Amino acid sequence: MRLLVIGGTGSFTARVTELATQRGHEVMIVTRGRRAFAVPLTVRALVAERSELRSHATELAAFAPEAVVDSICFEPERADDLVALFPAVKRVVLVSTVDVYGEDVGGMPVTEERVPAPVTPYATQKLACERIVLAGLGARATVVRPEHILGRTYLTASLWGRSPYVVDRIRKGKPVPIIDGGRNLITPVYALDIAHWVLATLENPLADGEVFNVVGGETITLRAYYECIARTLGTELRLVAIPSQVFARHVPAPTQFSVHRPFSCGKAMGRLRHRAIGTPQSMLDETVRYMLERGLVKDCAEHPIDDQVVDLALRHEDEWGRLLHGRPQ
Repeated sequence: MRLLVIGGTGSFTARVTELATQRGHEVMIVTRGRRAFAVPLTVRALVAERSELRSHATELAAFAPEAVVDSICFEPERADDLVALFPAVKRVVLVSTVDVYGEDVGGMPVTEERVPAPVTPYATQKLACERIVLAGLGARATVVRPEHILGRTYLTASLWGRSPYVVDRIRKGKPVPIIDGGRNLITPVYALDIAHWVLATLENPLADGEVFNVVGGETITLRAYYECIARTLGTELRLVAIPSQVFARHVPAPTQFSVHRPFSCGKAMGRLRHRAIGTPQSMLDETVRYMLERGLVKDCAEHPIDDQVVDLALRHEDEWGRLLHGRPQ
């Protein structure tokens, strides 16, 4: 199959490109030409900005893709491009996000039946893109919604978002600040698993006009997430709890790692016939080792806010201890 991958050298879509070529698909990527593949690949490339895609209609028509995967569609206007440029393509896969469901989604795994309720501008735009593609292409469209993607080229989670500093804190035995002691739930997903699911939609009628959560097969706590990193590094984990209500009150845009985010991939596994191969430990092993090998881990001394947060939290723990030990019996 002739497959066009828009954003084909990105952290996730490079996995789609790689897997597709291994399976014998003829692949063309749309790329800005700023990033090399993590592994050697030879594919056709159209060097272009995503916003200029329509101006390359002639080159795209010459390739005549039978399927399109778009991982960098962030604005409704770009979704309109997909509808206009590929009216006869057999399958257009739009990579969206579980953020469309909202922020703190509760403790039960969220399925595709949940009504989207986006909070952030990013999620709102993604949902608008979904609706345009599904309405404009009908059964030929498929939407996939990943969560926290792991694997080579990705960074690990922190209080502040993806961070190059957390691995260094853990390997040095320094306490890691974490919301409510790490009770929040997360369903990380292996980038290669998403690639398998994406390719499984291409000629599958069970994917016609459908939306799929493409998340890992196991929901874990953030504490367990950091325990996986510590095992990879062979070090002891030290965590310091940060009250969620304080963090939410004083941080204007708290990260996704400060709330519950459990999701279900049951629909994807059932209809697309691929069971998630990435476990939390294997995903974080690959992520951390790649970070270490490629110099992506930075000295945590360059990010002093973590030390300041930890020191303040520990002082308050001591104050609570004195208060509670001195309470009347």
